[in-house]
Amino acid sequence: MKNLFVLIVCACTVSVSAQIGIGTTSPTSTLDVRGSLSLNYRAFSSSTTASSTDNTLLFTGNSAATVTLPDATGCAGRVYSIKNASTTSPVPVLTVATTSSQTIDGSSALLLSSNKSIVTVVSDGANWNIMSSGIVKARNNFVLVQSTADLPAPVAGIITLVSGTTYEINGTIVLTSKINLNGCYLIGKDANNDKLIYSPSSGELFTGTKGGTIKTLTLVASTTGSKLFNLDLGSTESLLVRDNIIASCKDVGLVKGGNIIFFSVVSYVGNTTGITYENNNNLLLDNMAWFSTNAGTFEKLVGSFGVIEKLGGFSHSMSSLSATGIDVSGITSISDAGNLKNTAFLGTGTKVNGSFSSKWEVEAPGLTTEKDDVATGNLYLTSANATSFSGVNTPTKVLGTTTAVGLFRVSSATNNRLVYDGSKTRRFSVTGSVSVTSSSANKYFSFYIYKNGVKLPESEQAMRLSTGVDKGSLTITCTVQLSTNDYIEIWAENTSDGSSMTVETLNLTIK
Repeated sequence: MKNLFVLIVCACTVSVSAQIGIGTTSPTSTLDVRGSLSLNYRAFSSSTTASSTDNTLLFTGNSAATVTLPDATGCAGRVYSIKNASTTSPVPVLTVATTSSQTIDGSSALLLSSNKSIVTVVSDGANWNIMSSGIVKARNNFVLVQSTADLPAPVAGIITLVSGTTYEINGTIVLTSKINLNGCYLIGKDANNDKLIYSPSSGELFTGTKGGTIKTLTLVASTTGSKLFNLDLGSTESLLVRDNIIASCKDVGLVKGGNIIFFSVVSYVGNTTGITYENNNNLLLDNMAWFSTNAGTFEKLVGSFGVIEKLGGFSHSMSSLSATGIDVSGITSISDAGNLKNTAFLGTGTKVNGSFSSKWEVEAPGLTTEKDDVATGNLYLTSANATSFSGVNTPTKVLGTTTAVGLFRVSSATNNRLVYDGSKTRRFSVTGSVSVTSSSANKYFSFYIYKNGVKLPESEQAMRLSTGVDKGSLTITCTVQLSTNDYIEIWAENTSDGSSMTVETLNLTIK
Protein backbone atom coordinates (compact mmCIF):
# COMPACT_ATOMS: atom_id res chain seq x y z
CA MET A 1 0.00 0.00 0.00
CA LYS A 2 2.88 2.31 0.82
CA ASN A 3 4.54 1.57 -2.52
CA LEU A 4 1.34 2.31 -4.42
CA PHE A 5 1.05 5.70 -2.72
CA VAL A 6 4.63 6.61 -3.66
CA LEU A 7 3.98 5.62 -7.29
CA ILE A 8 0.89 7.84 -7.46
CA VAL A 9 2.78 10.81 -5.97
CA CYS A 10 5.62 10.39 -8.44
CA ALA A 11 3.24 10.29 -11.34
CA CYS A 12 1.62 13.54 -10.20
CA THR A 13 4.96 15.36 -10.07
CA VAL A 14 5.89 14.58 -13.69
CA SER A 15 5.34 17.68 -15.93
CA VAL A 16 2.98 17.12 -18.81
CA SER A 17 3.80 18.73 -22.19
CA ALA A 18 1.33 18.60 -25.09
CA GLN A 19 0.36 20.40 -28.36
CA ILE A 20 -3.26 21.22 -29.01
CA GLY A 21 -4.65 21.46 -32.51
CA ILE A 22 -7.96 23.03 -33.50
CA GLY A 23 -8.92 22.22 -37.05
CA THR A 24 -5.81 20.05 -37.47
CA THR A 25 -4.64 16.65 -36.22
CA SER A 26 -0.99 17.64 -36.59
CA PRO A 27 -0.42 20.78 -34.51
CA THR A 28 2.99 22.43 -34.89
CA SER A 29 2.71 24.81 -31.94
CA THR A 30 1.47 24.65 -28.37
CA LEU A 31 -1.86 25.92 -29.72
CA ASP A 32 -2.39 25.54 -33.48
CA VAL A 33 -5.66 27.02 -34.79
CA ARG A 34 -6.53 26.30 -38.42
CA GLY A 35 -9.53 28.52 -38.95
CA SER A 36 -11.05 31.82 -37.91
CA LEU A 37 -10.69 33.08 -34.36
CA SER A 38 -13.63 34.61 -32.53
CA LEU A 39 -12.84 37.03 -29.70
CA ASN A 40 -15.32 38.81 -27.51
CA TYR A 41 -16.46 42.21 -28.78
CA ARG A 42 -18.31 44.80 -26.72
CA ALA A 43 -19.53 48.29 -27.60
CA PHE A 44 -20.10 50.82 -24.84
CA SER A 45 -21.30 54.44 -24.76
CA SER A 46 -20.44 55.47 -21.19
CA SER A 47 -17.69 54.76 -18.67
CA THR A 48 -16.99 51.07 -18.07
CA THR A 49 -14.45 48.63 -16.67
CA ALA A 50 -12.77 46.04 -18.86
CA SER A 51 -13.63 42.58 -17.61
CA SER A 52 -11.98 39.21 -17.92
CA THR A 53 -14.43 38.30 -20.70
CA ASP A 54 -13.63 41.35 -22.86
CA ASN A 55 -11.14 41.53 -25.70
CA THR A 56 -12.24 44.28 -28.11
CA LEU A 57 -13.91 47.38 -26.68
CA LEU A 58 -15.57 49.92 -28.98
CA PHE A 59 -16.60 53.34 -27.65
CA THR A 60 -19.66 54.83 -29.40
CA GLY A 61 -20.75 57.48 -26.91
CA ASN A 62 -21.38 61.18 -27.51
CA SER A 63 -19.67 62.53 -24.37
CA ALA A 64 -16.35 61.93 -22.62
CA ALA A 65 -15.97 58.55 -20.92
CA THR A 66 -13.41 56.31 -19.22
CA VAL A 67 -12.58 52.66 -19.66
CA THR A 68 -10.74 51.27 -16.65
CA LEU A 69 -8.31 48.38 -17.02
CA PRO A 70 -8.30 45.63 -14.37
CA ASP A 71 -5.47 45.00 -11.92
CA ALA A 72 -2.50 43.97 -14.09
CA THR A 73 -1.06 41.72 -11.40
CA GLY A 74 -3.88 39.25 -11.71
CA CYS A 75 -3.99 38.92 -15.51
CA ALA A 76 -0.48 38.69 -16.93
CA GLY A 77 -0.57 38.29 -20.71
CA ARG A 78 -4.14 39.54 -21.10
CA VAL A 79 -4.70 41.71 -24.22
CA TYR A 80 -7.29 44.44 -24.81
CA SER A 81 -7.93 46.40 -28.01
CA ILE A 82 -9.77 49.68 -27.38
CA LYS A 83 -11.07 52.05 -30.08
CA ASN A 84 -12.75 55.46 -30.01
CA ALA A 85 -15.42 55.03 -32.69
CA SER A 86 -17.60 57.97 -31.69
CA THR A 87 -19.17 59.85 -34.61
CA THR A 88 -19.99 62.91 -32.49
CA SER A 89 -18.34 66.19 -33.47
CA PRO A 90 -16.23 67.31 -31.77
CA VAL A 91 -15.03 63.83 -30.86
CA PRO A 92 -15.44 63.11 -27.12
CA VAL A 93 -12.27 62.02 -25.31
CA LEU A 94 -12.02 58.39 -24.23
CA THR A 95 -9.67 57.93 -21.27
CA VAL A 96 -8.02 54.56 -20.73
CA ALA A 97 -7.26 54.37 -16.98
CA THR A 98 -5.61 51.85 -14.64
CA THR A 99 -6.21 50.64 -11.10
CA SER A 100 -3.92 50.45 -8.06
CA SER A 101 -1.64 53.27 -9.37
CA GLN A 102 -0.46 51.08 -12.21
CA THR A 103 0.79 52.56 -15.50
CA ILE A 104 0.36 52.28 -19.25
CA ASP A 105 3.84 52.54 -20.76
CA GLY A 106 4.84 54.59 -17.73
CA SER A 107 1.78 56.89 -17.78
CA SER A 108 -1.16 56.77 -15.43
CA ALA A 109 -3.68 57.07 -18.26
CA LEU A 110 -4.01 57.21 -22.03
CA LEU A 111 -6.28 59.53 -24.05
CA LEU A 112 -7.97 58.49 -27.29
CA SER A 113 -9.14 61.87 -28.55
CA SER A 114 -9.46 61.33 -32.30
CA ASN A 115 -12.11 59.55 -34.25
CA LYS A 116 -10.96 56.01 -35.10
CA SER A 117 -7.98 56.21 -32.71
CA ILE A 118 -7.11 52.77 -31.34
CA VAL A 119 -4.73 51.17 -28.83
CA THR A 120 -3.81 47.58 -27.98
CA VAL A 121 -2.40 46.92 -24.48
CA VAL A 122 -1.06 43.82 -22.72
CA SER A 123 -0.46 43.10 -19.03
CA ASP A 124 3.08 42.15 -17.98
CA GLY A 125 1.83 41.08 -14.54
CA ALA A 126 2.64 44.43 -12.93
CA ASN A 127 1.61 47.16 -15.39
CA TRP A 128 0.14 47.61 -18.86
CA ASN A 129 2.19 47.97 -22.03
CA ILE A 130 1.14 49.42 -25.38
CA MET A 131 1.57 46.90 -28.18
CA SER A 132 0.25 49.13 -30.97
CA SER A 133 -1.62 52.38 -31.39
CA GLY A 134 -2.69 54.81 -34.06
CA ILE A 135 -5.60 56.15 -35.99
CA VAL A 136 -7.38 53.75 -38.28
CA LYS A 137 -7.74 55.64 -41.54
CA ALA A 138 -9.52 54.73 -44.73
CA ARG A 139 -9.21 56.87 -47.84
CA ASN A 140 -12.15 59.12 -48.45
CA ASN A 141 -13.50 59.52 -51.97
CA PHE A 142 -11.79 56.32 -53.09
CA VAL A 143 -13.18 53.31 -54.96
CA LEU A 144 -11.31 50.09 -55.70
CA VAL A 145 -12.65 48.81 -59.01
CA GLN A 146 -12.45 45.04 -59.47
CA SER A 147 -15.54 44.72 -61.66
CA THR A 148 -17.98 46.98 -63.48
CA ALA A 149 -20.26 46.71 -60.44
CA ASP A 150 -17.81 48.94 -58.54
CA LEU A 151 -18.39 51.80 -60.99
CA PRO A 152 -21.42 54.09 -61.02
CA ALA A 153 -24.38 52.67 -62.93
CA PRO A 154 -24.45 53.83 -66.56
CA VAL A 155 -27.12 56.27 -67.67
CA ALA A 156 -27.91 56.27 -71.38
CA GLY A 157 -24.79 54.18 -71.95
CA ILE A 158 -22.44 56.54 -70.07
CA ILE A 159 -20.75 55.90 -66.73
CA THR A 160 -20.30 59.31 -65.12
CA LEU A 161 -17.66 59.10 -62.42
CA VAL A 162 -18.42 60.84 -59.14
CA SER A 163 -16.65 64.20 -59.05
CA GLY A 164 -13.67 64.36 -56.70
CA THR A 165 -13.29 60.58 -56.50
CA THR A 166 -10.25 58.41 -57.20
CA TYR A 167 -11.03 55.12 -58.96
CA GLU A 168 -8.32 52.47 -58.78
CA ILE A 169 -8.57 49.77 -61.43
CA ASN A 170 -7.50 46.35 -60.17
CA GLY A 171 -7.21 43.74 -62.92
CA THR A 172 -8.94 43.71 -66.30
CA ILE A 173 -12.26 45.54 -66.60
CA VAL A 174 -14.22 45.03 -69.82
CA LEU A 175 -16.70 47.84 -70.48
CA THR A 176 -19.68 48.11 -72.77
CA SER A 177 -20.46 51.66 -71.64
CA LYS A 178 -18.60 54.92 -72.15
CA ILE A 179 -16.85 56.80 -69.33
CA ASN A 180 -17.28 60.47 -68.50
CA LEU A 181 -14.19 61.26 -66.43
CA ASN A 182 -15.94 64.22 -64.77
CA GLY A 183 -12.65 65.54 -63.41
CA CYS A 184 -11.81 62.29 -61.60
CA TYR A 185 -8.59 60.40 -61.08
CA LEU A 186 -8.62 56.99 -62.83
CA ILE A 187 -5.54 54.96 -61.95
CA GLY A 188 -3.96 51.55 -61.81
CA LYS A 189 -1.02 50.17 -59.89
CA ASP A 190 0.46 48.01 -62.67
CA ALA A 191 -0.02 49.20 -66.25
CA ASN A 192 0.65 45.71 -67.61
CA ASN A 193 -2.12 44.06 -65.61
CA ASP A 194 -4.60 46.83 -64.76
CA LYS A 195 -6.61 47.30 -67.95
CA LEU A 196 -9.69 49.03 -69.30
CA ILE A 197 -11.05 47.37 -72.44
CA TYR A 198 -13.88 48.94 -74.44
CA SER A 199 -15.67 46.19 -76.38
CA PRO A 200 -18.56 47.71 -78.43
CA SER A 201 -18.25 48.20 -82.19
CA SER A 202 -19.23 51.87 -82.01
CA GLY A 203 -18.68 54.83 -79.73
CA GLU A 204 -15.70 55.55 -77.54
CA LEU A 205 -14.36 54.67 -74.11
CA PHE A 206 -13.80 58.26 -72.93
CA THR A 207 -16.47 60.78 -73.83
CA GLY A 208 -17.91 64.14 -72.82
CA THR A 209 -16.74 67.65 -72.04
CA LYS A 210 -14.91 67.00 -68.76
CA GLY A 211 -11.23 66.27 -68.23
CA GLY A 212 -9.49 64.25 -65.54
CA THR A 213 -6.46 62.05 -64.95
CA ILE A 214 -5.77 58.61 -66.44
CA LYS A 215 -2.66 56.96 -65.03
CA THR A 216 -0.82 53.62 -65.04
CA LEU A 217 -3.31 51.62 -67.11
CA THR A 218 -3.51 49.68 -70.34
CA LEU A 219 -6.26 51.18 -72.52
CA VAL A 220 -7.81 49.21 -75.36
CA ALA A 221 -10.58 49.88 -77.89
CA SER A 222 -9.89 47.11 -80.38
CA THR A 223 -13.29 46.56 -82.01
CA THR A 224 -13.75 47.98 -85.50
CA GLY A 225 -15.82 51.16 -85.29
CA SER A 226 -14.73 52.06 -81.77
CA LYS A 227 -12.45 54.80 -80.46
CA LEU A 228 -10.53 55.33 -77.28
CA PHE A 229 -11.11 59.10 -76.99
CA ASN A 230 -13.84 61.38 -78.28
CA LEU A 231 -13.53 64.39 -76.00
CA ASP A 232 -14.76 67.94 -76.63
CA LEU A 233 -13.42 69.67 -73.53
CA GLY A 234 -14.45 73.00 -72.09
CA SER A 235 -11.94 75.84 -72.24
CA THR A 236 -10.96 75.46 -68.56
CA GLU A 237 -10.72 71.67 -68.52
CA SER A 238 -7.45 69.75 -68.25
CA LEU A 239 -6.61 66.18 -69.24
CA LEU A 240 -3.60 64.29 -67.86
CA VAL A 241 -2.73 60.93 -69.41
CA ARG A 242 0.42 59.49 -67.87
CA ASP A 243 2.37 56.22 -67.60
CA ASN A 244 -0.13 54.33 -69.76
CA ILE A 245 -0.07 51.73 -72.50
CA ILE A 246 -2.44 52.41 -75.39
CA ALA A 247 -2.69 49.22 -77.38
CA SER A 248 -4.58 47.59 -80.26
CA CYS A 249 -6.99 50.50 -80.76
CA LYS A 250 -8.75 50.77 -84.08
CA ASP A 251 -8.74 54.53 -83.54
CA VAL A 252 -7.04 56.27 -80.63
CA GLY A 253 -9.46 59.09 -81.34
CA LEU A 254 -9.89 62.82 -80.75
CA VAL A 255 -9.01 65.19 -77.93
CA LYS A 256 -10.54 68.56 -78.74
CA GLY A 257 -10.43 71.78 -76.74
CA GLY A 258 -9.28 72.11 -73.16
CA ASN A 259 -6.81 74.34 -71.39
CA ILE A 260 -4.01 71.87 -70.62
CA ILE A 261 -3.69 68.56 -72.47
CA PHE A 262 -0.73 66.67 -71.01
CA PHE A 263 0.27 63.21 -72.27
CA SER A 264 3.43 61.89 -70.58
CA VAL A 265 5.30 58.58 -70.85
CA VAL A 266 2.72 56.77 -72.97
CA SER A 267 3.52 53.66 -75.03
CA TYR A 268 1.52 53.14 -78.23
CA VAL A 269 1.49 49.59 -79.56
CA GLY A 270 -0.41 48.03 -82.47
CA ASN A 271 -2.91 50.84 -83.06
CA THR A 272 -4.56 51.16 -86.49
CA THR A 273 -5.18 54.93 -86.40
CA GLY A 274 -3.51 57.42 -84.10
CA ILE A 275 -4.74 60.41 -82.14
CA THR A 276 -5.95 63.85 -83.25
CA TYR A 277 -5.42 66.94 -81.12
CA GLU A 278 -7.63 69.88 -82.03
CA ASN A 279 -7.83 73.46 -80.73
CA ASN A 280 -5.96 72.80 -77.48
CA ASN A 281 -4.72 75.84 -75.59
CA ASN A 282 -1.65 74.11 -74.16
CA LEU A 283 -0.66 70.77 -75.71
CA LEU A 284 2.18 69.01 -73.89
CA LEU A 285 3.47 65.70 -75.26
CA ASP A 286 6.31 64.30 -73.17
CA ASN A 287 8.15 61.09 -74.07
CA MET A 288 5.59 59.49 -76.37
CA ALA A 289 6.74 56.05 -77.54
CA TRP A 290 5.19 55.19 -80.92
CA PHE A 291 6.41 51.72 -81.81
CA SER A 292 6.78 50.37 -85.34
CA THR A 293 3.63 48.25 -84.97
CA ASN A 294 1.38 51.33 -85.24
CA ALA A 295 -0.28 52.24 -88.54
CA GLY A 296 -1.76 55.42 -89.99
CA THR A 297 -0.96 58.89 -88.71
CA PHE A 298 0.36 58.74 -85.17
CA GLU A 299 -0.31 62.34 -84.08
CA LYS A 300 -2.40 64.82 -86.06
CA LEU A 301 -2.63 68.46 -85.01
CA VAL A 302 -5.60 70.48 -86.24
CA GLY A 303 -6.80 74.04 -85.65
CA SER A 304 -5.55 76.73 -83.29
CA PHE A 305 -3.11 76.25 -80.40
CA GLY A 306 -1.50 78.44 -77.78
CA VAL A 307 1.55 76.33 -76.97
CA ILE A 308 2.66 73.00 -78.44
CA GLU A 309 5.48 71.13 -76.70
CA LYS A 310 6.56 67.72 -78.00
CA LEU A 311 9.67 66.58 -76.18
CA GLY A 312 11.59 63.30 -76.09
CA GLY A 313 10.39 59.84 -76.99
CA PHE A 314 10.31 58.43 -80.51
CA SER A 315 8.07 57.85 -83.53
CA HIS A 316 8.95 54.73 -85.54
CA SER A 317 6.83 54.88 -88.68
CA MET A 318 6.93 52.10 -91.28
CA SER A 319 5.97 52.50 -94.93
CA SER A 320 4.54 48.97 -94.93
CA LEU A 321 1.85 50.23 -92.52
CA SER A 322 1.38 53.56 -94.35
CA ALA A 323 2.50 55.22 -91.14
CA THR A 324 3.21 58.92 -90.57
CA GLY A 325 4.94 60.20 -87.46
CA ILE A 326 3.24 63.60 -87.15
CA ASP A 327 0.87 65.67 -89.29
CA VAL A 328 1.02 69.45 -88.80
CA SER A 329 -0.68 70.38 -92.06
CA GLY A 330 -3.97 71.15 -90.32
CA ILE A 331 -2.61 73.76 -87.89
CA THR A 332 -4.16 77.15 -88.62
CA SER A 333 -2.36 79.14 -85.91
CA ILE A 334 -0.02 78.98 -82.92
CA SER A 335 -0.30 82.06 -80.75
CA ASP A 336 2.79 81.51 -78.59
CA ALA A 337 5.23 78.78 -79.56
CA GLY A 338 5.71 75.29 -80.91
CA ASN A 339 8.62 73.09 -79.83
CA LEU A 340 9.60 69.69 -81.20
CA LYS A 341 12.83 68.60 -79.57
CA ASN A 342 14.75 65.39 -78.87
CA THR A 343 12.08 63.16 -80.40
CA ALA A 344 13.68 60.50 -82.59
CA PHE A 345 11.90 60.01 -85.93
CA LEU A 346 12.75 56.54 -87.16
CA GLY A 347 11.71 54.03 -89.80
CA THR A 348 10.85 53.95 -93.49
CA GLY A 349 7.49 55.71 -93.23
CA THR A 350 6.64 59.39 -93.56
CA LYS A 351 8.15 61.36 -90.73
CA VAL A 352 6.26 64.66 -91.10
CA ASN A 353 3.26 65.68 -93.16
CA GLY A 354 3.06 69.43 -93.66
CA SER A 355 5.56 72.17 -92.87
CA PHE A 356 6.53 73.97 -89.69
CA SER A 357 5.73 77.68 -89.42
CA SER A 358 8.11 80.24 -87.96
CA LYS A 359 6.48 79.68 -84.55
CA TRP A 360 8.21 76.31 -84.32
CA GLU A 361 11.59 75.28 -83.03
CA VAL A 362 12.38 71.84 -84.43
CA GLU A 363 15.49 70.03 -83.30
CA ALA A 364 14.98 66.27 -83.47
CA PRO A 365 16.95 63.28 -84.79
CA GLY A 366 15.66 62.35 -88.23
CA LEU A 367 14.32 65.84 -89.03
CA THR A 368 15.89 68.95 -90.49
CA THR A 369 16.57 71.51 -87.78
CA GLU A 370 14.15 74.40 -88.07
CA LYS A 371 14.44 77.32 -85.68
CA ASP A 372 15.08 81.05 -85.72
CA ASP A 373 18.71 80.49 -84.74
CA VAL A 374 19.44 78.98 -88.16
CA ALA A 375 17.48 81.54 -90.21
CA THR A 376 19.43 82.52 -93.33
CA GLY A 377 19.06 84.07 -96.75
CA ASN A 378 21.03 85.22 -99.79
CA LEU A 379 20.31 87.36 -102.84
CA TYR A 380 22.37 88.25 -105.89
CA LEU A 381 22.11 90.64 -108.84
CA THR A 382 20.75 89.22 -112.08
CA SER A 383 20.20 92.44 -114.05
CA ALA A 384 22.18 95.65 -113.53
CA ASN A 385 20.71 99.15 -113.62
CA ALA A 386 22.36 102.55 -113.22
CA THR A 387 21.86 104.05 -109.77
CA SER A 388 21.43 107.82 -109.82
CA PHE A 389 21.99 110.26 -106.96
CA SER A 390 20.05 113.45 -106.35
CA GLY A 391 23.16 115.18 -105.07
CA VAL A 392 26.50 114.79 -103.39
CA ASN A 393 26.48 112.75 -100.14
CA THR A 394 22.85 111.81 -100.69
CA PRO A 395 22.39 108.05 -100.04
CA THR A 396 20.11 105.97 -102.25
CA LYS A 397 19.26 102.30 -102.48
CA VAL A 398 21.32 100.37 -105.03
CA LEU A 399 19.15 99.53 -108.04
CA GLY A 400 18.99 96.33 -110.07
CA THR A 401 17.05 93.09 -110.32
CA THR A 402 17.95 90.50 -107.69
CA THR A 403 17.13 86.85 -107.14
CA ALA A 404 16.96 85.28 -103.66
CA VAL A 405 18.16 81.76 -102.83
CA GLY A 406 18.75 79.62 -99.74
CA LEU A 407 15.96 81.25 -97.78
CA PHE A 408 14.93 79.91 -94.36
CA ARG A 409 12.70 82.16 -92.29
CA VAL A 410 13.88 84.94 -94.56
CA SER A 411 12.00 86.30 -97.59
CA SER A 412 12.76 88.67 -100.46
CA ALA A 413 9.69 90.03 -102.22
CA THR A 414 11.53 93.25 -103.20
CA ASN A 415 14.81 93.69 -105.10
CA ASN A 416 17.87 94.20 -102.92
CA ARG A 417 15.99 93.40 -99.70
CA LEU A 418 16.10 90.49 -97.24
CA VAL A 419 13.26 90.31 -94.68
CA TYR A 420 13.54 88.34 -91.43
CA ASP A 421 10.40 86.21 -90.93
CA GLY A 422 11.31 84.47 -87.67
CA SER A 423 9.58 84.96 -84.32
CA LYS A 424 12.56 85.51 -82.04
CA THR A 425 14.64 88.68 -82.05
CA ARG A 426 18.24 87.68 -82.76
CA ARG A 427 21.56 88.95 -84.10
CA PHE A 428 22.70 88.20 -87.63
CA SER A 429 26.02 88.41 -89.40
CA VAL A 430 25.58 90.39 -92.61
CA THR A 431 27.91 90.15 -95.59
CA GLY A 432 27.55 92.12 -98.80
CA SER A 433 29.74 92.57 -101.85
CA VAL A 434 29.55 94.83 -104.92
CA SER A 435 31.50 95.59 -108.08
CA VAL A 436 30.95 99.08 -109.53
CA THR A 437 31.68 101.12 -112.67
CA SER A 438 31.22 104.82 -113.39
CA SER A 439 31.22 106.77 -116.63
CA SER A 440 33.29 109.56 -115.08
CA ALA A 441 36.80 109.58 -113.63
CA ASN A 442 37.99 110.20 -110.11
CA LYS A 443 34.76 109.42 -108.30
CA TYR A 444 34.34 108.42 -104.65
CA PHE A 445 31.49 106.16 -103.53
CA SER A 446 30.50 104.86 -100.09
CA PHE A 447 28.36 101.77 -99.43
CA TYR A 448 26.31 100.84 -96.35
CA ILE A 449 23.94 98.26 -94.92
CA TYR A 450 20.57 99.85 -94.17
CA LYS A 451 18.10 98.38 -91.67
CA ASN A 452 14.46 99.31 -92.21
CA GLY A 453 15.63 102.31 -94.30
CA VAL A 454 18.08 103.53 -91.63
CA LYS A 455 21.85 103.62 -92.15
CA LEU A 456 24.09 101.39 -90.06
CA PRO A 457 27.18 103.62 -89.97
CA GLU A 458 29.42 100.83 -88.71
CA SER A 459 28.97 99.06 -92.05
CA GLU A 460 30.45 101.86 -94.22
CA GLN A 461 32.92 100.90 -96.95
CA ALA A 462 34.35 103.35 -99.56
CA MET A 463 36.02 103.11 -102.97
CA ARG A 464 37.58 105.42 -105.57
CA LEU A 465 37.23 104.96 -109.32
CA SER A 466 40.20 106.73 -110.92
CA THR A 467 39.12 106.55 -114.55
CA GLY A 468 35.92 106.12 -116.44
CA VAL A 469 36.82 102.52 -117.28
CA ASP A 470 37.75 101.42 -113.75
CA LYS A 471 35.78 98.69 -111.99
CA GLY A 472 35.95 98.70 -108.21
CA SER A 473 34.97 95.93 -105.79
CA LEU A 474 34.47 95.86 -102.04
CA THR A 475 32.96 93.80 -99.23
CA ILE A 476 30.59 95.09 -96.55
CA THR A 477 30.22 93.30 -93.21
CA CYS A 478 28.45 94.02 -89.94
CA THR A 479 26.31 92.49 -87.21
CA VAL A 480 22.69 93.51 -86.91
CA GLN A 481 19.80 92.69 -84.56
CA LEU A 482 16.57 91.85 -86.35
CA SER A 483 13.03 91.30 -85.13
CA THR A 484 10.11 89.90 -87.09
CA ASN A 485 9.66 91.73 -90.44
CA ASP A 486 12.83 93.80 -90.08
CA TYR A 487 14.75 94.05 -93.37
CA ILE A 488 18.19 94.97 -94.70
CA GLU A 489 19.37 96.48 -98.01
CA ILE A 490 22.57 97.80 -99.62
CA TRP A 491 22.66 101.55 -100.15
CA ALA A 492 25.29 103.86 -101.66
CA GLU A 493 26.21 107.54 -101.88
CA ASN A 494 28.42 109.56 -104.23
CA THR A 495 30.74 111.65 -102.08
CA SER A 496 32.16 113.46 -105.13
CA ASP A 497 29.13 114.82 -106.97
CA GLY A 498 25.72 113.69 -108.15
CA SER A 499 26.84 111.52 -111.09
CA SER A 500 25.47 107.98 -111.39
CA MET A 501 27.13 104.59 -111.08
CA THR A 502 26.34 101.06 -112.21
CA VAL A 503 26.59 98.11 -109.83
CA GLU A 504 27.47 95.16 -112.04
CA THR A 505 27.52 92.47 -109.33
CA LEU A 506 25.91 92.40 -105.89
CA ASN A 507 25.56 89.75 -103.18
CA LEU A 508 23.85 90.09 -99.81
CA THR A 509 23.75 87.34 -97.16
CA ILE A 510 22.47 87.11 -93.60
CA LYS A 511 22.97 84.15 -91.28
